[in-house]
This record gives sequence, structure tokens and C-alpha cells, in this order.
Amino acid sequence: MKKILSLVLALMMLLGMVSFAGAEEEIVLNVWSFTNELEGMIEKYYKPTHPNVTINYVIYPTDGGEYTSKVDAIMASAAASDEAPDIFTLEAAFVKKYVNSPVTADLAKVGITEEDVAAAIPVMKQIGTNTATGELKGLSWQATPGALMYRASLAEKYLGVTSPEEMQALVADWDLFMETAAKLNEASEGATKMVVGAGDIWNAFNFGREQGWVVDGKLVIDPILYDYLDLAVELEQDDLSNKGAAWSEVWFAGMKTDTTLCFFLPTWGLHYTLKPNCGLTTNDKMTDAEMQAACEKDGGTYGDWRMVAGPVGYSWGGTWIGANDAKVEAASDAKKAAIKDFILFFTMSEEFLYQYAKDSGDFVGSNEIVNKILAEGGTPNPFLGGQDHYSIFAEAANLANGSIMTDYDEKMNSLWSDYVTTPYSKGEKDLDAAIADFKAQVTAQFPELVVE
Repeated sequence: MKKILSLVLALMMLLGMVSFAGAEEEIVLNVWSFTNELEGMIEKYYKPTHPNVTINYVIYPTDGGEYTSKVDAIMASAAASDEAPDIFTLEAAFVKKYVNSPVTADLAKVGITEEDVAAAIPVMKQIGTNTATGELKGLSWQATPGALMYRASLAEKYLGVTSPEEMQALVADWDLFMETAAKLNEASEGATKMVVGAGDIWNAFNFGREQGWVVDGKLVIDPILYDYLDLAVELEQDDLSNKGAAWSEVWFAGMKTDTTLCFFLPTWGLHYTLKPNCGLTTNDKMTDAEMQAACEKDGGTYGDWRMVAGPVGYSWGGTWIGANDAKVEAASDAKKAAIKDFILFFTMSEEFLYQYAKDSGDFVGSNEIVNKILAEGGTPNPFLGGQDHYSIFAEAANLANGSIMTDYDEKMNSLWSDYVTTPYSKGEKDLDAAIADFKAQVTAQFPELVVE
């Protein structure tokens, strides 16, 4: 009897342990970001399939550096606190600052393997990798290849262009691009310019560098940046641009008026910058057909845009998802599994990425899904007159070089613009003086660097 009772008690204990182990632990994930983009994706795609995961989503805008200030402050004082993020997003301007820092977790710590990310577009994975250690610390749901977008009606009116192929022949390299800019200015009698300003071509040159701003602790000015300055001067002094800055009122005006022929924009620029500023009051709930009908009724440039590869392949922007190392170290196995699942769901899940691409038109960060969409005939886009933007972006997606990105990029780019491009192109300083001022600013702000 005692043996039977002992067996029964042992069985009850075993069943209790199995039951506890099999119970689904309710997980809470703190997710920090600088926009509501990921939040919308969580609501639409993630929550319906993850009822046992509660997401606390916190937004701090990037304006004035609020987001990075908040991240830096909590990582410095309370990285493992309940309020600290488990997961946080990283924008291109500061992604290397964090993936090169110990505050972000090696994603291997939550079980993410090379096999899991084999389909990732190389440049996006490269940017999310710690430069010194080779640890993968960030993944992106998108790739951000750039292209040249232009107004079809203006190209036909002033340049005689009737197809994207003809337009590409006029902008296939920078010499041809500038020749076309001069022809356009003359043909339109100055009414339509090639670009708004020199800043429009910056990203194409920036990603054409062979070396980043800092190599082995030393400031490097890649020779291609001097080529950029030559074009900036020509655009400004030969009156070939509208002499405006990106994100300015003049820049946005060029998207809905006949003042500007071309914009260099990446994937997100097509969907979230050009389309919403084409002269219509658009919103996320409007279908393409509704926007096209509104354009025909009330004006605007919807449907008059086309895309070509332009002079070079490049990339601009992107958002990476990383994990807080302190929270990962303290997490239970179940929470680590939830962090892994969250990151892979948004960045590598074939089901999610395919549906998201179909719903949004965004260019996703998986070559498998890109190739699948291309095999199906791409994504004919009414905003582009039915042109397939996926096939064009795909040409540039694997060309960008992520190894040139450094922790210093955001500030260096700003200093180059403020102390070199602007004063030199406007004739306010000669090149030697502008470069000297730039180097002086770099020395003052980054005394750890060698500046020669």
C-alpha cells in the first residue's frame, strides 16, 4: 500500500511539474521607438497572433535628440529597471552608436542564429553588426535602397522623354545628370529645376564612399566628397536648383508643383514622403484608387511620377530593432524566447513580411520575400503610373556598402553640411578655408580623433 501511495504521490508531483512547465507565461515587453510606425505594425500583425504578450509601447521623438537622450539616460542609470526598454528601435543616423556599444545585446543571447537571418539583405545586417566584435545586434524589417523619382509630364515637356528608359539614359552618370539639369533649366526658362538643392544628391554620394568618416581613430574625408562639392557648387552657382534644403517648405512644394523635376528618395520616401505631399490630402486609409480619383478632380501630381535607378545605387535611412543587454541578461528563458520571437517576427517572418509588403508597398529586408514578389510580377504602383517600384529598388538593394557607417555619422554629416557644403557652394568661403573650419569643429567635438 505504501509503495502504491508513494507512486501516486510521485505521479501527482510529476503531473504538477509538467502542468506548470507547460503553462504559457504571460510576458510583458517594453518597446521604445521614435515613431508610431512599429506600433501600428504591432497592432495589426503581431497582437492577433501573440495574445500572451503585452506590449508597452513608448514613443520619444527624434526632434532635438529627445529619443537618444532618453535611451542614454536610462541605460546609464537604470538599464535593467522595469521601465527600461526590453526592445528598442534604432534609426540610421545613430544605429552604429548603439550596435557598437555594450548597451545592445548580441542577438545570439536570445537564440538568434546565422541560419535565422540568412535571407536578410546583406547591407541591413551589416549595419546592425558590431564593427569590432562581429556580433549581430540589430535587424531591420525593411531595406532602404534609393532611386531617382521624376515627373513624367515635365520630363516629356522639357526633355522629350516618353519612357523611364529614355530618362535613365539622361541620368546614367553624374556628368549626364548635370548636362540634363542644364538642358532642363534652359528649356523651362528657369521654371523647373532638376533638384531642390545640393542636399538632394548627398545620400547618393555619401553611400558611394569607400571609407567611413573614421578609420582606426583617424578622420577620413573620402575623395568622392570633393566630387560632391563640385556638383554642389555647379547646382548653386549655375542656378540649376531651387536652392532649398531637404525637409524645407521649398522641398515639399516641389513635390506638388512644377518647380522640381527629380527627387532622390529611398523606399520609405516614396510611400511616406512623396505620396503624402503630392498635392492631395491623403491618409493611410485612402486606397490608391481614391487618391487617384482625388488627383483627377482637385489637381496634384499623383500618377505623374516615375522611377529610374539614376546615376548610382545608394541607401538612405532604415530602422533596426535591438535588445537591451541588461534586460536580456536578467530575463527568464520565456522572456528571452519572447524577445527572440518579436525580433524575428518583424524582420524575418516570411508570412508577416510578405503580407506587410503587399499591404504597404514597403521594400522589406528579406531577399527571399523580395524575390518572391518579383517572381509574381512585382508591385504595379498607381502613384507611378503603374510602374513596378519593387524591381527598381531591388537593383540597388544589394549595392549599398554598410561598412562605411560609423558611430560618428550623424554629427559628421551635419558638420560637413554646415561648415563645408553650404558656405563653399554659396561662395562664402574658399575650399581650403571651409575644410579647415570643418576639421577644427571635428577636433573640438571629438578630441579623441586624429585630425590631420
